[in-house]
Amino acid sequence: MADNSGMEVEGNEEKTLTNEEEEDNMEGGDEDSSESDGLDDNDTISNPVLQQLELQVASNPYHYDSHVELINLLRESGDLDKVRQAREDMNKIFPLTQELWSEWLKDEMPLACIPEHKEKVMTLFERAVTDYQSVKIWTLYCQFMMDIMEGQHSIEGVRSTFEKAIIAVGLHVTEGSAIWDGYREFETDILDSLEQMVTEENKETMIEKIASQKEKVMSVFKRQLAVPLLGMQGTLREFEDWLEDSIPEAVMIAYDKALSKLEECLPYEDTLASALSPKTIEYKSYLEYELKNGDAARIQCLYERAMKENCLIGDMWTEYTCYLDSNLKIPSVVLSVHERAVRNCPWVSLLWQNYVRALERTQQGKEKLKETLDTALVCGFSSSDAYLQLWHCYCDYVRRRVDDWSEGGQQVKELRETFQMATEYLQNYFGKEGDPTNLLDRYWARIEAFLVQNITECQRIWDTVIMSNHGREAEFWLEYANILRCCRDIKKCRKILQRAVQSASDNPEMVIQALLSFEREEGTLEDWDAAFSRCRVQLLRVNERRQKAAEKESALAKAEEEAKGKRKLANAERKAAKKTEQKKAKLELKKRKASEQSGTKGQPDKKHQSNDDDSGEPAAKRPHVDKENDTSSTTATTQELEAAGAKKTHDSAKDPNTIFVSNLLFSINEERLKETFSPLGEITEIRLVKNQMGKSKGFAYIEFKSESSVQAALSMDRTKLDGRPMFISPSVDKSKNPTQFKFPTSLDKKTVFVSNLPFTIKESELESLFKEHGKINQIRLVTNRVGKPKGFGYIEYELETGASSAIVALDGTRVGDRQISVALSNPPSRKPRQPGAEQQQRPKEQPPGSRGRARTQLQLLPRSLQKPVSLAQASSANGSISPSDGKTEAKNGVEPKESLSNDYFRNLMQKKK
Repeated sequence: MADNSGMEVEGNEEKTLTNEEEEDNMEGGDEDSSESDGLDDNDTISNPVLQQLELQVASNPYHYDSHVELINLLRESGDLDKVRQAREDMNKIFPLTQELWSEWLKDEMPLACIPEHKEKVMTLFERAVTDYQSVKIWTLYCQFMMDIMEGQHSIEGVRSTFEKAIIAVGLHVTEGSAIWDGYREFETDILDSLEQMVTEENKETMIEKIASQKEKVMSVFKRQLAVPLLGMQGTLREFEDWLEDSIPEAVMIAYDKALSKLEECLPYEDTLASALSPKTIEYKSYLEYELKNGDAARIQCLYERAMKENCLIGDMWTEYTCYLDSNLKIPSVVLSVHERAVRNCPWVSLLWQNYVRALERTQQGKEKLKETLDTALVCGFSSSDAYLQLWHCYCDYVRRRVDDWSEGGQQVKELRETFQMATEYLQNYFGKEGDPTNLLDRYWARIEAFLVQNITECQRIWDTVIMSNHGREAEFWLEYANILRCCRDIKKCRKILQRAVQSASDNPEMVIQALLSFEREEGTLEDWDAAFSRCRVQLLRVNERRQKAAEKESALAKAEEEAKGKRKLANAERKAAKKTEQKKAKLELKKRKASEQSGTKGQPDKKHQSNDDDSGEPAAKRPHVDKENDTSSTTATTQELEAAGAKKTHDSAKDPNTIFVSNLLFSINEERLKETFSPLGEITEIRLVKNQMGKSKGFAYIEFKSESSVQAALSMDRTKLDGRPMFISPSVDKSKNPTQFKFPTSLDKKTVFVSNLPFTIKESELESLFKEHGKINQIRLVTNRVGKPKGFGYIEYELETGASSAIVALDGTRVGDRQISVALSNPPSRKPRQPGAEQQQRPKEQPPGSRGRARTQLQLLPRSLQKPVSLAQASSANGSISPSDGKTEAKNGVEPKESLSNDYFRNLMQKKK
């Protein structure tokens, strides 16, 4: 013991010398700093930017960036007192980040030379580690405690700090080993110093101390090896080297278990490491895994890591605090997290409500809860409903505190004052929008009626509610009447129902039925007769008003329809006039071109006149072609056209091995299709259907060697190829196997129809939203032909209960910026197609006019390929002479007319000459 104390004295002497040197340096530095402080003060006074920031922080203390800029500017000026005050002001409102705390602590640590300053720095460290769980801050804290260590008492203080650090961040998978390693090194250094102090005189005493210290080192090793941490394999090797013996079996069992846990966690850690901040989705996935395992310490550690990067996301704070409230229930831990939650997200009303309940749950005083309420009310929530819910929560707390419900009790008086204060606050700041359904007033009235049993006060409150803005709403009248009936004030209840029949206009039938039921159960026959008469008269009035409203609406609809018809007629006349003008302009243009070509104005060419037929169409001009090349060129061109538009005969025997692929991009070729489908099996043939110009029509037939490949290909239906979804179906003869819709077309109680979805939503987002209500078999997000969502889809559950639960919970909720609609799938019925329907609906072909058929009905072939058409055939085509005219004339004894060909006209002209 004497030697040990001597070691401590020597150590103290060295530290005393060091402290004296530091004090001398500080004394010398104080003289310099006093001069520089004066300069800094002048600079501060003359710095307009600094003055502006100070004014901005004073006027708006909730502006985060202004605080940070002010602290940085003051830190550059070197005015430690002002920097300290600025940091204190900011920390009163906001939690500080790891970087801000590190700067503050590093500025204060050099001043920790006397016990008073040491205590201040230790207090700062305690505040820093409560804002966010930071391994870096805890490491700095432990290092500071080792630096100021003096004597055995300080050693225990260091151990205590390390133990608190291990509880806070020792389970951090990727960074927690830093705390454990520091703890082991600290205990190992103490062991080494004890071994060096062994002498012959103190050998027995020191051996006991050394053995005790070895147990401490081994304990830290064992505890660390039982925790899944990155780098634990290296820790095991260090333990082997230090132990110089075989590792105990119990330690290896714990190590193997921790290593297995580490392997499960590493994929989540890798995902976090590669994700961009704030990593909300990644943390939620990791938390879901840990929540299934149920280790409270690991869950809390992971929540703390998540909140460090998602400190401004109120939903995550809500999940964290709710988990602690229901699972941990340690007041010091739970209240600390609630307080941090409202400091990080003061604009979230739900966090304040949960904080109030947590304070009540831990039996905090009413002064603390009232202070919390006052703080919350100045935080600036985004809506009046947030304030209403907060007041409702606080009224619940005050109501639960009441033990004596007597009329003159102090607690009842406080409760009434609270309700009065809440309603006045909402009315003053938000008017009627503060509590549009009079939620607090109705709550207050029920308490007066059922708990205080003051029916007069209840009636006063309800009269205020009815007169405020709800005199025409049946729901409020019926609630008022039911309270009076429960209190057995039958006379007053009858009056309220009679007033309701006269006033309620949104659902008069409900009020009438309520009055008749009341008189049937509570009144006499005369009462029922009077009520029936009153209700009949009122119902006639209601029907008369409804009829007038319907007539008015019908008249408005008719007027709108007439106006719409007039607009349509005006548009049609305008279009017809425009079309007529365009036709006239085209006709004038044709005449002008014809006159320019003939060389004379307004007179057609005689040659053209002689070649015109009865229909008025110009004869086809035959180009000059050499006779030798005429036949060959005609044959070649015809073969090319036939090849381009050729159709292959359908072989139904190949259908089982063939798929039909449609909705393809026109740029897709056979090679691209082969590249896509060849991994599914050997392809026998790919038939990409093309038009006469040789371009793809957007669909193809792919024939496989085996039927198993067809099934694999059908599973690729709706898969995108070059950004466009492919429609894949079996190749069938539609005349024998008509197309059938593959999903139910009637009411399906296992499937819900979701509409008004955002166009950017994905199937994974829909799954995460709907999977909470039951197991999902399939999600069908309806898209157009280019693969873009149409804004609705179908979710098929395994059980009907899942669909029902989803409708109740999610119908009307908001997804993104849209309010979705959720209902059972019940598509409208489709009328079956009749075989002849298309032909019956198709208008009959009109007979040709005096000028023959329109030119667009002709087959568009080059004139060099057109076969000579006789005049008789042309006349027959125009409807003037039928093909059987010649036979008819022959039967009647008249010779058929000679065919009027070009040779006929050529001979006729030669005769005239």
